[in-house]
Amino acid sequence: MKNRIILLLIPCMLVLLVSCEEDFLETESPNLTDQAVWADPALTDAFIRGLYTSIRIADKEPGHNDNSTPAGFGRGFHWAMWNSVSDETIYSNDDQTYLVQRGQMSPSNFGFMSTVWGRCFRNIREVNLALSQIDTDASPFEEETKQRLVAELHFIRAFRYFELLRGFGKTPIMGDEVYNLDSDFAPLYDRKEIPEVVSYIESELDLAINGLPEENGARATIGAAMALKSRVLLYAASPLYTGGSNDAEKWQAAADAARDVMELGRYSLITNLDADPTENFRRYFVTQTMTSEDIFMRFYLPTNNTRDGRAIPIERMNGPNGSGGWGGNGPMQNFVDDFEMANGLSIDDPASGYDDQDPYTGRDPRFYATVVHNGMTFRDRPYESFLPGGLDSPDGNEPWNTSRTGYLMRKFIREDITLNDWNDMGSTPWRYFRYAEILLNFAEAQNEVSGPTAEVYEAVNAVRQRAGMPTLSGLSQEQMRERIWNERRVELAFEEHRYFDVRRWLIADVVENRPARGIGITRNEDGTLTYDHTRIALDGKTFSQQHYWFPVPLDDITASGGALEQNPGY
Repeated sequence: MKNRIILLLIPCMLVLLVSCEEDFLETESPNLTDQAVWADPALTDAFIRGLYTSIRIADKEPGHNDNSTPAGFGRGFHWAMWNSVSDETIYSNDDQTYLVQRGQMSPSNFGFMSTVWGRCFRNIREVNLALSQIDTDASPFEEETKQRLVAELHFIRAFRYFELLRGFGKTPIMGDEVYNLDSDFAPLYDRKEIPEVVSYIESELDLAINGLPEENGARATIGAAMALKSRVLLYAASPLYTGGSNDAEKWQAAADAARDVMELGRYSLITNLDADPTENFRRYFVTQTMTSEDIFMRFYLPTNNTRDGRAIPIERMNGPNGSGGWGGNGPMQNFVDDFEMANGLSIDDPASGYDDQDPYTGRDPRFYATVVHNGMTFRDRPYESFLPGGLDSPDGNEPWNTSRTGYLMRKFIREDITLNDWNDMGSTPWRYFRYAEILLNFAEAQNEVSGPTAEVYEAVNAVRQRAGMPTLSGLSQEQMRERIWNERRVELAFEEHRYFDVRRWLIADVVENRPARGIGITRNEDGTLTYDHTRIALDGKTFSQQHYWFPVPLDDITASGGALEQNPGY
C-alpha cells in the first residue's frame, strides 16, 4: 500500500487555472517548504486554485505531461469525451472507449475512467492538507478570506466525493485525515454505504454554501454549491442509489434543492443571442463569457496562448475529415432518433410527419445546433457523408479520420475559425452547471413526488419554449417521466449527463444494449440520396448488470491485500 499511496502524497505545486479575471495563475515552487507555502497567502491561494484541476495520471488524459491544460472535474472537452462511452457518440480513434461500449470493462482497465478513483482520493488528500493548515488560528488570512477559502475546499471535496459516488457507489470516507506513509490505511478500505456517502457530501456542501460568496470569478460560489447539491440529491433519490425503491422523501429533498437554486433569482435561460431558437442555442455554447444561465464553468485560453500547456483543439478534433478534421465524437443514429419533430411528436408517431428518406426536415431546433448531418452547411460548405464520393466520407480526405457514424458534433464548436487556426481553437468554456439542468432536476424530482403539477410543467416547458418546441400538457406521471428523460437527452447532450442518467434510472440494460447505429447514405446515379438507418457504426455494443458501477481498480484491491471490496460482477 505504501507504494500505492505515494501518488496521494505529492502535492501539485505547479498550478494553472484559467479564470474570468486572470488568464492564468502559474506558481512554480520546486524548493518551497510546507511552512513557506502556508505562511504566504499568495502561495496558499495558488495551491487551492490548483485543486480545481488535476495532474495527468494515465495515457489519453489531459495534463502538463502531454502539453495540454490540466484535467478539471469530470473530463470536459479532452479528446474522447464522456459521451463516447455512452449511447450518445462514438469516438473516431477509440482511445479505450470501445471497450466500455462493448462491455469489456475490467478492474485492470476501464478506459479513461480508470483514473477516477486515484485522482479523486489524491485531490481529497490535498484538500485535507489545505484545511489542516488554513482553518487554524495561525492562518495568515483575514477571517473573511479564510472562511471563503475553507468553503471552497469543502466544495472541492464534495465534488470529488460525488465523482466517486456516481462511479463506484459505496465509497471510503477519509474525513479530515491527511494520510502519510506511516498512517493506518484501514479506513481507506472501508467502503461506506451510499446513504452515508450522500449524507457526508450534503454536509460538505452545506458548509460550502454557508461560506461561499455570490461572485467568485471562475471559482466556487454559493450558486455552484447549491447546484451541486441539487445534482447529488437527484442522484441519491434515483433507483440505482435506493436499490430500486421509490423514496418520496428523497425525491422531495432533491426537488427542494433544485427549487432553492431557482429561488435565488440569479439565473435564467439565455434567450437573447438570436431570434432563431437553433442559432440562440448554438451560440450559447460558444459564448466565452458568463451569461444569466451559467452557474459554474471552466474557462480555457486558445490553444497556443498558454505558457505551460495548451487547450484541446476541439474544433479540429471534432471537425470533418474533408477539411482536415479528425472525426472526433460522432453522434449515433440512436441519439439522432430521439430528437422529436418540431411539432413535439416522436418520430415513431405516425402523426409526426417524419420521413426516413428525408430525415432531417422539421426536427427539434436543438437538433440542428447539436448535430452536423449530411447536407448541412457547416463552416463554409455542405457536409458530405454520402457514398460514393462524399468529401467527408471514407472516400474523402484521410479516411481514418472519418466519423464512424456519419454525423459530427456541432455543440461547443466555434465555426468562426478555420481548422488550421491553432491560435484560436479550444477556447470554448466548459459549463459544469447551467440553469436548464436545474429546471430539469426540479421537474424530474417533483414529478416523482406529486406527478405533473403546474410547477413541473412550468419548469420543463421553460426549457422547451426556449428551444422553440411546443409545451407539454395532459400527461400522466409516467408519461411526464419519459418526456423529462428525453428532454435531458437532447437538452443536456454531451454535457456528461447521459452516461450516468441511464444508470441511475436503471434503464442502461435496455438502451445501452441497443446496436450502435450510424447513418448510411448512398448517392444514386441521378443524384438522389437513399438513407439506411440500420448501419452498425460499432459492432459488439453490450451492457451487463455489473456495468451500472465502475470496478474498483485492481491495483488498489491488490495494494489493500484484498481488504478493499470489489463491486459485484467484477
